Amino acid sequence: MPENGDSALIIPVPAAAALLARVAAAFPKAVREGDIGHVTMLYPFTATATPDQVAAVAAALTPIDVVLDRVVREPGFVALTADALGPLTSEVRSHWPEVLPYGGRFGPTPEAHLTLAMGVSDDEGDAIAAMASPVEARLSQLWLLTYENGWQVAARCPFGGSDQVPAVR
Repeated sequence: MPENGDSALIIPVPAAAALLARVAAAFPKAVREGDIGHVTMLYPFTATATPDQVAAVAAALTPIDVVLDRVVREPGFVALTADALGPLTSEVRSHWPEVLPYGGRFGPTPEAHLTLAMGVSDDEGDAIAAMASPVEARLSQLWLLTYENGWQVAARCPFGGSDQVPAVR
């Protein structure tokens, strides 16, 4: 559970919104309210990273098209992933080698994924896994999030060498 002062580095996946809405309609407590879909690169992230540093990393990345089509099923948890996330995840995480994803709870290099449900029973997880459908998405931004009584977008940083300044909200 996040605490005030936490941060995260994510890639938004708005193409997953319809699937997450279907899951939330069937299992209201399985999906975080307002989650349009995202792939977490680093959480908890580092408080010392600035929007400009995140923007520089994002600018060096190329947008990629992925199909999140492999279901990951663990007790209480359902997600989608794709092998295509591996190189992107490695590249982003290499800029902050001191940050262990999820504090090391899932080993030093957990697979990046799009969470469909957390905190569900085995039966609910099985049903959600069965309703999962592939998500075709273009990944093209890194978002820096901060937590203060809820997640807030601190910066939206486009991939691909854009001259845009990170959008701070």
